Amino acid sequence: MKAKQLNRNDLEGARAEVYHMILFAMAWVMIGEYSWHFRDYVVAAVIVITAAVILGLQSIKLYELEDELPEPGSEPASEALKKKKRFRLYVGIFLFEGVAIMATWMTLLHLGREEWLVPAFALVAGLHFLPLARVTRISSYYMLGAWICALAVTGYWLLSREMLTDTGSNVLIAYGCAAGAIADGIWIVVSVRKNRQL
Repeated sequence: MKAKQLNRNDLEGARAEVYHMILFAMAWVMIGEYSWHFRDYVVAAVIVITAAVILGLQSIKLYELEDELPEPGSEPASEALKKKKRFRLYVGIFLFEGVAIMATWMTLLHLGREEWLVPAFALVAGLHFLPLARVTRISSYYMLGAWICALAVTGYWLLSREMLTDTGSNVLIAYGCAAGAIADGIWIVVSVRKNRQL
């Protein structure tokens, strides 16, 4: 998040994005465990779930800041229109991501390239964070998007060069995405606390 004086609306938005990161990590941990056929006895999943729970508890602590923060002041009509436009873009990004994932899924299945599904889904997910960073004004989303895209490309490249199996590539990508989401959630919480002290 950009350094600025926080108000209650900013805090609510930050909490929502922390929950977004938790859900994103949980989805990827499920993909990772399914790909791995639970051969690790869900140790990796337990680590990610534990981190997600701790992150969730930390985000709940942000509620304690709410009483100290100012109410959002009455804003000019132009600012209200900008917020409305940002919200529409936010929703549009998620809708476009859903359509892109469905189109990717159907195309790859039609081509008989099921082994490319996880790298392709990760690429779509990574790319969605780039415009989302601008809309939400969370600059760490640029890094998260770049990280996930790099994982997707690396996983695909290692798979296509037969340096990793389909399972290995999927596990690398899935747990890399989960780790990136948890790290970004932590960054959001730390940023909120830091901005509160400005």
